Amino acid sequence: MTRFVVLEDPDPDDLRDAIAELSADGAAVVHGWRPDRQPAVCVGPVADEGQAAQAVLAAVTGARLVVEARAPREVIDRLCDDLGRIGGLDHRVGGGRPALTAEERALLAELLAGAALGEAARALHLSRRTADRRLAAARAALGAATTAEALRAAAEVGIRPARRP
Repeated sequence: MTRFVVLEDPDPDDLRDAIAELSADGAAVVHGWRPDRQPAVCVGPVADEGQAAQAVLAAVTGARLVVEARAPREVIDRLCDDLGRIGGLDHRVGGGRPALTAEERALLAELLAGAALGEAARALHLSRRTADRRLAAARAALGAATTAEALRAAAEVGIRPARRP
């Protein structure tokens, strides 16, 4: 079950739909990161690390979240990683950009540099199985049926090959 929705560049319909989805069971909608009752859906922007920490704290207390992500990429990536560890995360990106985690980006960068998947896994200190899962998630986020398509799409969205020693 999705407990957290992180929206980047949402239009008003996306925001409204996410709130309706998470509050469909009658949960109270709270604007801000302080749920006063449960079940609650906390809704608000995250523009910096402090707001990201407040959102994670609300998630830990049991609230569902709809986040308008406005922070720098590294803050959004950390927020998504933290929320993904707590429960079901749905990261949605508007404007045609794929929602890739920092780990998926790192794996794609290794592959763009010419590494085979096993080599990329070793370079990132991952098991081959974890690398397989991350590549599958990256392909899905990029809308690619094959790894070659995913690498083309990754290059188009600005992922650069990893630097090799």
